[in-house]
Amino acid sequence: MKKLVITLLAITALASCRLHDGPPKTDHLGAEPAAHDGMFVCGADTLVFNGDGKTVSWSLSNPYDSLAVQGKGSYVFLLYHGQYRYDAAEEFSIYDGVKSHKFITCAGQNTEDVISFFVFDDDDNKDNDLRVFKKIK
Repeated sequence: MKKLVITLLAITALASCRLHDGPPKTDHLGAEPAAHDGMFVCGADTLVFNGDGKTVSWSLSNPYDSLAVQGKGSYVFLLYHGQYRYDAAEEFSIYDGVKSHKFITCAGQNTEDVISFFVFDDDDNKDNDLRVFKKIK
């Protein structure tokens, strides 16, 4: 009988656990920040957002994650593989029309005027590979 009770408790505990269906609610974060708009620069690299929260064009000195040196596409900030607000997201993804290129962000560091993410080398070492794009005013 004791084994049956322990087994039922274990099954109940496991059944109540579930994987994240998507990003958590944002109620505790306050008002959602405005979409990025304008040109953001990091060294010789630029990202240009048109303010709709969806489209971006870029010009890069070196391709990132096989992302073409220049192009236009869509972007999204992600948390748990679902779209999320940029000020609390864990990933930044650019879709170039063929492939999504995902980059790990510095959660809590992205603002209306700053976008930062890591670009990994072939050795997967993120040291010195942080790209911080600042808005040109």
